Amino acid sequence: MNFFFNSDGRITHKVKLVSVHIPKTAGTSFRNTLKEVYGADQVIRLDINLEDEVIRVNEQLWNEKKLSKEVEVVHGHFSPHLFEKYFRTSPALFITWLRDPVERVISNYYYLEKRLKEELQEEKKGLNILSKMQRSLSEYVTDPLNQNRIAKFLQGRSLDDFAFVGIQEYYADDLQQLGRILSWREVPYYHHNATGKSRTVGDALREEIIRCNQEDVALYEHALSLREKRC
Repeated sequence: MNFFFNSDGRITHKVKLVSVHIPKTAGTSFRNTLKEVYGADQVIRLDINLEDEVIRVNEQLWNEKKLSKEVEVVHGHFSPHLFEKYFRTSPALFITWLRDPVERVISNYYYLEKRLKEELQEEKKGLNILSKMQRSLSEYVTDPLNQNRIAKFLQGRSLDDFAFVGIQEYYADDLQQLGRILSWREVPYYHHNATGKSRTVGDALREEIIRCNQEDVALYEHALSLREKRC
Protein backbone atom coordinates (compact mmCIF):
# COMPACT_ATOMS: atom_id res chain seq x y z
CA MET A 1 0.00 0.00 0.00
CA ASN A 2 1.43 3.40 -0.98
CA PHE A 3 1.52 6.44 1.29
CA PHE A 4 3.06 9.86 0.86
CA PHE A 5 3.23 13.21 2.66
CA ASN A 6 3.67 16.89 1.87
CA SER A 7 6.31 19.15 3.39
CA ASP A 8 4.27 20.25 6.40
CA GLY A 9 3.48 16.69 7.45
CA ARG A 10 -0.12 16.61 6.40
CA ILE A 11 -1.33 13.80 4.20
CA THR A 12 -1.54 14.21 0.45
CA HIS A 13 -3.82 11.97 -1.53
CA LYS A 14 -6.08 11.90 -4.53
CA VAL A 15 -9.34 12.29 -2.61
CA LYS A 16 -11.79 14.10 -4.86
CA LEU A 17 -15.02 13.79 -2.87
CA VAL A 18 -15.51 14.45 0.86
CA SER A 19 -18.90 13.49 2.24
CA VAL A 20 -19.69 14.95 5.68
CA HIS A 21 -22.18 12.59 7.31
CA ILE A 22 -24.25 14.33 9.94
CA PRO A 23 -25.68 11.55 12.15
CA LYS A 24 -29.06 10.14 11.14
CA THR A 25 -29.10 11.57 7.63
CA ALA A 26 -29.13 8.38 5.52
CA GLY A 27 -25.38 7.92 5.90
CA THR A 28 -25.24 4.14 5.59
CA SER A 29 -27.43 4.15 2.49
CA PHE A 30 -25.32 6.86 0.90
CA ARG A 31 -22.03 5.14 1.77
CA ASN A 32 -23.24 1.99 0.00
CA THR A 33 -24.02 4.06 -3.08
CA LEU A 34 -20.56 5.64 -2.99
CA LYS A 35 -18.92 2.22 -2.75
CA GLU A 36 -20.83 0.96 -5.77
CA VAL A 37 -20.07 4.04 -7.85
CA TYR A 38 -16.38 4.42 -6.99
CA GLY A 39 -15.48 0.91 -5.83
CA ALA A 40 -15.23 -0.33 -2.25
CA ASP A 41 -11.43 0.00 -2.18
CA GLN A 42 -11.57 3.68 -3.09
CA VAL A 43 -14.08 4.69 -0.40
CA ILE A 44 -13.17 4.90 3.27
CA ARG A 45 -15.22 5.64 6.33
CA LEU A 46 -13.52 8.37 8.35
CA ASP A 47 -14.77 9.43 11.80
CA ILE A 48 -13.25 12.29 13.79
CA ASN A 49 -14.85 12.88 17.19
CA LEU A 50 -15.86 16.51 17.54
CA GLU A 51 -14.91 16.70 21.21
CA ASP A 52 -11.62 14.79 21.61
CA GLU A 53 -10.64 14.55 17.91
CA VAL A 54 -10.03 10.80 18.08
CA ILE A 55 -9.75 9.54 14.51
CA ARG A 56 -10.99 6.23 13.14
CA VAL A 57 -10.63 4.89 9.62
CA ASN A 58 -13.04 2.12 8.71
CA GLU A 59 -13.94 1.95 12.43
CA GLN A 60 -10.34 1.30 13.49
CA LEU A 61 -8.27 3.76 15.52
CA TRP A 62 -6.09 5.84 13.22
CA ASN A 63 -2.83 7.10 14.68
CA GLU A 64 -0.17 6.44 12.04
CA LYS A 65 -0.85 9.62 10.00
CA LYS A 66 -1.00 7.87 6.68
CA LEU A 67 -3.68 7.27 4.10
CA SER A 68 -3.72 5.11 1.03
CA LYS A 69 -3.31 7.21 -2.08
CA GLU A 70 -5.84 4.95 -3.78
CA VAL A 71 -8.66 6.50 -1.77
CA GLU A 72 -10.87 8.80 -3.83
CA VAL A 73 -13.85 9.25 -1.51
CA VAL A 74 -14.01 9.97 2.21
CA HIS A 75 -17.33 9.62 4.04
CA GLY A 76 -18.12 9.74 7.73
CA HIS A 77 -18.74 11.72 10.90
CA PHE A 78 -16.35 14.68 10.99
CA SER A 79 -16.43 18.41 10.46
CA PRO A 80 -14.81 20.10 7.46
CA HIS A 81 -12.66 21.99 9.95
CA LEU A 82 -11.24 18.80 11.47
CA PHE A 83 -10.81 17.17 8.08
CA GLU A 84 -8.75 20.13 6.90
CA LYS A 85 -6.77 20.08 10.15
CA TYR A 86 -5.53 16.54 9.53
CA PHE A 87 -5.78 16.18 5.74
CA ARG A 88 -4.90 18.17 2.69
CA THR A 89 -8.24 18.80 0.96
CA SER A 90 -7.68 20.61 -2.31
CA PRO A 91 -9.16 20.06 -4.84
CA ALA A 92 -11.79 17.81 -3.22
CA LEU A 93 -15.50 18.62 -3.40
CA PHE A 94 -17.41 18.74 -0.11
CA ILE A 95 -20.96 17.45 0.03
CA THR A 96 -23.41 16.74 2.85
CA TRP A 97 -27.00 15.77 3.60
CA LEU A 98 -29.37 17.51 6.00
CA ARG A 99 -32.59 16.39 7.61
CA ASP A 100 -35.44 18.12 9.40
CA PRO A 101 -33.80 18.87 12.78
CA VAL A 102 -36.76 17.65 14.82
CA GLU A 103 -36.88 14.31 13.02
CA ARG A 104 -33.10 14.00 13.18
CA VAL A 105 -33.02 14.49 16.96
CA ILE A 106 -35.82 11.99 17.52
CA SER A 107 -34.17 9.43 15.24
CA ASN A 108 -30.79 9.89 16.91
CA TYR A 109 -32.25 9.39 20.39
CA TYR A 110 -33.99 6.14 19.50
CA TYR A 111 -30.95 4.92 17.57
CA LEU A 112 -28.78 5.40 20.65
CA GLU A 113 -31.40 3.71 22.80
CA LYS A 114 -31.43 0.75 20.44
CA ARG A 115 -27.62 0.52 20.43
CA LEU A 116 -27.53 0.65 24.22
CA LYS A 117 -30.00 -2.21 24.47
CA GLU A 118 -27.96 -4.24 21.99
CA GLU A 119 -24.73 -3.64 23.90
CA LEU A 120 -26.18 -4.45 27.32
CA GLN A 121 -28.21 -7.50 26.24
CA GLU A 122 -29.93 -7.31 29.60
CA GLU A 123 -32.35 -10.17 29.00
CA LYS A 124 -29.48 -12.60 28.47
CA LYS A 125 -27.51 -11.30 31.45
CA GLY A 126 -30.36 -10.87 33.90
CA LEU A 127 -29.55 -7.18 34.40
CA ASN A 128 -31.75 -4.15 34.99
CA ILE A 129 -29.29 -1.35 34.24
CA LEU A 130 -31.08 0.28 31.33
CA SER A 131 -34.25 1.16 33.24
CA LYS A 132 -32.15 2.79 35.96
CA MET A 133 -29.82 4.79 33.71
CA GLN A 134 -31.91 5.59 30.68
CA ARG A 135 -32.79 9.22 30.01
CA SER A 136 -36.08 10.30 28.54
CA LEU A 137 -36.22 11.96 25.11
CA SER A 138 -36.99 15.25 26.86
CA GLU A 139 -33.86 14.95 29.01
CA TYR A 140 -31.80 14.07 25.94
CA VAL A 141 -33.12 17.12 24.10
CA THR A 142 -32.28 19.59 26.86
CA ASP A 143 -28.66 18.40 27.23
CA PRO A 144 -26.48 21.04 25.50
CA LEU A 145 -24.20 18.30 24.16
CA ASN A 146 -27.06 17.05 21.97
CA GLN A 147 -28.22 20.44 20.72
CA ASN A 148 -27.46 21.97 17.31
CA ARG A 149 -25.44 18.97 16.19
CA ILE A 150 -25.76 19.95 12.54
CA ALA A 151 -24.15 23.32 13.27
CA LYS A 152 -21.44 21.63 15.32
CA PHE A 153 -20.55 19.28 12.48
CA LEU A 154 -20.41 22.17 10.04
CA GLN A 155 -18.44 24.30 12.55
CA GLY A 156 -19.14 27.65 10.93
CA ARG A 157 -18.79 26.39 7.35
CA SER A 158 -21.44 27.97 5.17
CA LEU A 159 -23.70 25.63 3.25
CA ASP A 160 -22.95 27.79 0.22
CA ASP A 161 -19.37 26.46 0.33
CA PHE A 162 -20.54 22.89 -0.31
CA ALA A 163 -20.68 21.56 -3.84
CA PHE A 164 -23.94 19.80 -2.97
CA VAL A 165 -26.33 19.81 -0.01
CA GLY A 166 -28.93 17.06 -0.19
CA ILE A 167 -32.14 16.83 1.80
CA GLN A 168 -33.01 13.45 3.28
CA GLU A 169 -36.76 14.02 2.88
CA TYR A 170 -36.10 14.16 -0.89
CA TYR A 171 -33.38 11.52 -0.81
CA ALA A 172 -34.23 9.59 -3.98
CA ASP A 173 -34.65 12.71 -6.13
CA ASP A 174 -31.61 14.48 -4.71
CA LEU A 175 -29.47 11.38 -5.15
CA GLN A 176 -30.37 11.30 -8.83
CA GLN A 177 -29.49 14.97 -9.15
CA LEU A 178 -26.16 14.45 -7.39
CA GLY A 179 -25.40 11.64 -9.81
CA ARG A 180 -25.99 13.97 -12.74
CA ILE A 181 -23.82 16.70 -11.18
CA LEU A 182 -20.95 14.26 -10.61
CA SER A 183 -21.47 12.48 -13.96
CA TRP A 184 -22.14 9.05 -12.47
CA ARG A 185 -22.98 6.50 -15.14
CA GLU A 186 -25.49 4.88 -12.80
CA VAL A 187 -27.04 6.00 -9.52
CA PRO A 188 -27.50 2.92 -7.30
CA TYR A 189 -30.11 3.41 -4.59
CA TYR A 190 -30.00 1.76 -1.17
CA HIS A 191 -32.31 2.09 1.79
CA HIS A 192 -31.03 1.32 5.26
CA ASN A 193 -33.06 2.18 8.36
CA ALA A 194 -30.94 1.58 11.46
CA THR A 195 -33.53 3.02 13.84
CA GLY A 196 -36.55 0.97 12.84
CA LYS A 197 -40.11 2.24 12.93
CA SER A 198 -40.85 5.96 12.90
CA ARG A 199 -41.75 7.60 16.22
CA THR A 200 -44.44 10.12 17.07
CA VAL A 201 -43.94 12.75 19.75
CA GLY A 202 -46.28 15.38 21.14
CA ASP A 203 -46.45 18.97 19.95
CA ALA A 204 -44.94 20.32 23.18
CA LEU A 205 -41.85 18.15 22.83
CA ARG A 206 -41.48 19.04 19.16
CA GLU A 207 -41.54 22.71 20.12
CA GLU A 208 -38.91 22.02 22.77
CA ILE A 209 -36.67 20.38 20.17
CA ILE A 210 -37.06 23.40 17.89
CA ARG A 211 -36.29 25.78 20.75
CA CYS A 212 -33.12 23.86 21.64
CA ASN A 213 -31.89 23.64 18.05
CA GLN A 214 -32.39 27.07 16.54
CA GLU A 215 -29.08 27.02 14.67
CA ASP A 216 -29.96 23.70 13.06
CA VAL A 217 -33.42 24.93 12.11
CA ALA A 218 -31.88 27.96 10.37
CA LEU A 219 -29.39 25.75 8.52
CA TYR A 220 -32.12 23.38 7.39
CA GLU A 221 -34.25 26.25 6.09
CA HIS A 222 -31.23 27.57 4.19
CA ALA A 223 -30.61 24.11 2.74
CA LEU A 224 -34.21 23.97 1.54
CA SER A 225 -33.76 27.33 -0.19
CA LEU A 226 -30.56 26.07 -1.85
CA ARG A 227 -32.43 23.00 -3.02
CA GLU A 228 -35.20 25.14 -4.49
CA LYS A 229 -32.65 27.11 -6.49
CA ARG A 230 -30.86 23.93 -7.56
CA CYS A 231 -34.05 22.28 -8.76
